Amino acid sequence: MSFFPEISRLIVSILVAWLITRLPLVVLPRISIRPLELIEHPHDPQINENLILQILRVRRAYWASIPFGLIPLVLGLIMILQSPSSVGFGLIIGSSWVILSRLVPFDLDHLIQFPYSMNLIHELNRIRIEKYPCCEYSNPVWSLDAVKCSECSHVLLNHPRPDLGRKRTDGFLFGALRIMILDGHPFAESSNILTIEEE
Repeated sequence: MSFFPEISRLIVSILVAWLITRLPLVVLPRISIRPLELIEHPHDPQINENLILQILRVRRAYWASIPFGLIPLVLGLIMILQSPSSVGFGLIIGSSWVILSRLVPFDLDHLIQFPYSMNLIHELNRIRIEKYPCCEYSNPVWSLDAVKCSECSHVLLNHPRPDLGRKRTDGFLFGALRIMILDGHPFAESSNILTIEEE
């Protein structure tokens, strides 16, 4: 048995499992039966009820990767139990990688443990309900690097914006690839120093 074909099958099966488990985050928030009124990508969305509902939808899609990840995991286990297989081993590695990335916190901070943590959603909802008196016409929006008042640029929450499940201006293919690589995490860091391209 040749070594190179086995390595190739292993790598391809890892990528297939990795893609299957990340598909819910790319597809589910963008095919909703009841679309919400959100400003188009790449503009900064207002912190309103529609945004909170959209983040809850994206959160469900993010966690849906675990049951989706069980499909290649089970298939890989069946293949290995039948006979040693690089494809089965690759499916197990690829799906386990994504499932572990969902279960292990990204950070110890309660807001950024996961890109769509309930603590973050509660904080955004608090900003929506309790209008911050930074200026006369306070209007909180979620820019790339933080939640700010669009009128005076006062930072209300120093938290970068993750993918919000909107249709992207960079097209489905490049947008999907970017979301899969970042896994929903923000593209920018939590600071006002960086002004990088959208999400």
